[in-house]
Amino acid sequence: MELARRFMEEYPTGFAAYTALQCALMRRYMARGGTQEEFCTRLAPAFHRRYAPMLLDR
Repeated sequence: MELARRFMEEYPTGFAAYTALQCALMRRYMARGGTQEEFCTRLAPAFHRRYAPMLLDR
């Protein structure tokens, strides 16, 4: 939840914060050897379930 708070403080809208956080997590995942496709199929749904209610409903 600390991540969501930090990104909400930095970006003007919930959607901008959601997108920036997702991009940051994808970059980190790829730096550790993952692919964009793996992120989208495996992690993006979990990311959406966790962060969408906090960031997109604002």
